[in-house]
Amino acid sequence: MRRLAAGLLLVTVGWLASPSAVPVYDGVGQPDEPYRYAGRENAPVPVSLTVKAQGGSSVALQLRSAENGPQVLVDLAAGALSSTTSTVTLTATPLAGDGQAAPQGTLDGNVYRVTASPGATLRPDVAQGFLFLRAAVMTRPDPVLLHRARPADPWVKVKTVRTGRDILSTPFRELGDYAVVDLPGSKPLSSGGGISTTRLLVLGGGVLLLVVITVLVLRRSGSPEPLP
Repeated sequence: MRRLAAGLLLVTVGWLASPSAVPVYDGVGQPDEPYRYAGRENAPVPVSLTVKAQGGSSVALQLRSAENGPQVLVDLAAGALSSTTSTVTLTATPLAGDGQAAPQGTLDGNVYRVTASPGATLRPDVAQGFLFLRAAVMTRPDPVLLHRARPADPWVKVKTVRTGRDILSTPFRELGDYAVVDLPGSKPLSSGGGISTTRLLVLGGGVLLLVVITVLVLRRSGSPEPLP
C-alpha cells in the first residue's frame, strides 16, 4: 500500500513540476511559432482565399494566415458575402502597427486589413462569423480588439472574447482594419510557463512527503521477518 501511495505521490509531484501546457492550433506537438511582425525580418505575407458565389452569395469560407498558429483567421458562414460575380476573394493584409498609440492604449502586433474583391459586399442581415487575432504579447488585463472601416477613421473598440491563451475573437460585421490593443497599465504575462509561487510551495511539500514515505517503505522492506 505504501509503495502504491509513493508512486501516486510521485506522479502528482511530476504534474505539479510540469509547466502549463502550450495551447496549439493543429494538435499536440505543434506549438505556436514566434510572432511575425510586418516590416521586420521574416515578416508575414498577405493571404487570400477565393470561393464560389452561388446565387449571388458566397459559400462558407475560412481564411487563415500561414503562421503556426495563424495570427489572423476569418471564419464566415455561407451567404455572409453577396457578390455580383461568380467568385469572391477575401484578403487579409498585415500592416505595421506594433507600439503605435491608439485612444484605447497601445497597438500590439500587426494591424490586419481585411478586404473583399470588387463586387462583393458583407451582408449585415446574415450571421457573418468571427475574426480571430493572435496577440504578440499577452497581457493582464486581457487586450481588446479594435476596428476601423478606413485608415483615416478613428479606432473603435469592438466586442472581444479571449478564446485561447493569446487568441482574441470578435463577431465579424465589417471589412476594414483590425488590431489588438494593450490597455493602459497592463502587464505582460510570462511566456516561459514557469512555476507559480503557490505551485512551488505545494511542490516543496510534496517532495518532502515523498521523501518521508520512501524512507518508511525502505525501512519496512528491510526489517527482518518475524520469527514463527
